[in-house]
Amino acid sequence: MGNRKKYTAEEKIKILRELQENGKTISQVSQEYGIHPNNLFKWRKQHLEMGVQGFQRTRKDISGKAKDRKIAVLEDKIKHKDEVIAELAEELLELKKKSSGQR
Repeated sequence: MGNRKKYTAEEKIKILRELQENGKTISQVSQEYGIHPNNLFKWRKQHLEMGVQGFQRTRKDISGKAKDRKIAVLEDKIKHKDEVIAELAEELLELKKKSSGQR
């Protein structure tokens, strides 16, 4: 049941052109391609409102969350590295104090 075809932006434009250029009806095109007529109406509306960009699949909500997670991970790494650098600098300073006191 999950075997629905996902049409690319180019395929959707090609199908919509058949409606405009060939004068076919929504019913004819939907039967020809096995697409529900409501999808064709939705595609036509998207195309009229946003052009080809209306068909691009982007999930801004997901990509934004992923970006936020990545930023948080990188900030944690930076914090850890800063802590390690501070420890090493402190050890170096102690070693310098010890070695200068021995001379």
